[in-house]
Amino acid sequence: MNHVSWTSILIGLALFLFGIDYLSLSLQELSPTRLKNLLAKCTSSTFKAILIGCFITCIIQSSSATTALTVSLINANLMTFSQSIGIIMGANIGTTITAFIVGFDLFQYASFFLIIGAFCLLFSNHPKIKGLAQILFGLGCLFYGLELMSMHLEAITKLPEFMKLVTLFTNHPILAMLGGAITTALIQSSSAIIAIVQQMYHLKAISLYVSIPYILGCNIGTTITAFLSALKTNFSAKKAAFFHFLFNVIGTTFFMIFLTPFYHLFLTFHFYIPISPRLQLAFIHGFFNIVTTLLIFPFYKHIIALIESCFKKNC
Repeated sequence: MNHVSWTSILIGLALFLFGIDYLSLSLQELSPTRLKNLLAKCTSSTFKAILIGCFITCIIQSSSATTALTVSLINANLMTFSQSIGIIMGANIGTTITAFIVGFDLFQYASFFLIIGAFCLLFSNHPKIKGLAQILFGLGCLFYGLELMSMHLEAITKLPEFMKLVTLFTNHPILAMLGGAITTALIQSSSAIIAIVQQMYHLKAISLYVSIPYILGCNIGTTITAFLSALKTNFSAKKAAFFHFLFNVIGTTFFMIFLTPFYHLFLTFHFYIPISPRLQLAFIHGFFNIVTTLLIFPFYKHIIALIESCFKKNC
């Protein structure tokens, strides 16, 4: 593969990451006070907090942003550790929205989003129009970056080294899971890595059996953002970041143990309801986070107690 192709992939990845970050910041700027008040006040029950966490993450397009915001609220004593549990679980469900956006193949609209967004940003000073323009521009960067990556990712599949790596991942799904965790931790965006996996699966470069553990690993790798945001915070905020990590580790372990049955379940689902490969992985990502939430929800009080006791011992 030539240098230009690698450069194009990296430019596409950079645009995609910028698009996600810009879109997230633009949406937060629309009503940052309302978002904080919503997070701080609507936590009277864990179930309500799950819904709020899911809703806000769907709006701002980033579970990392929701979790980081939650950590900052705990550090400011506007929320307790126990109140944050539901929001973190809900954020994990809400983060799947990006995978669904990718799954619906909206790449052809990238140039329209970019042009309309850029012109409105340049020629309009109206706050609402400018806010909408920022969202459109962010979406345009996201889609165009992904399209640029997609144009050149196919060439990677012809590399013998890539085929060896795929064979290794097929024979050892745990390595695929670790690959997802490491690459996501390095880039600090599970959405970007999952989008690449969706495209590779769409190109038939990797199998569904490899895609599933890789996506599971991405959910562990994304917790690095919460850890980084909690480095200089109080113990309550650190406990919230640790719960975020524990949530994804428990879910990933459960799915890895039953990987083969889940794989056959998804194959059966696809047989009866044929959907695009990208959308298929989006549904799998959503299924993972919903099932993990249902799995942990009955025991969340015990997990809180366990985390509390662990931090007391280390104090």
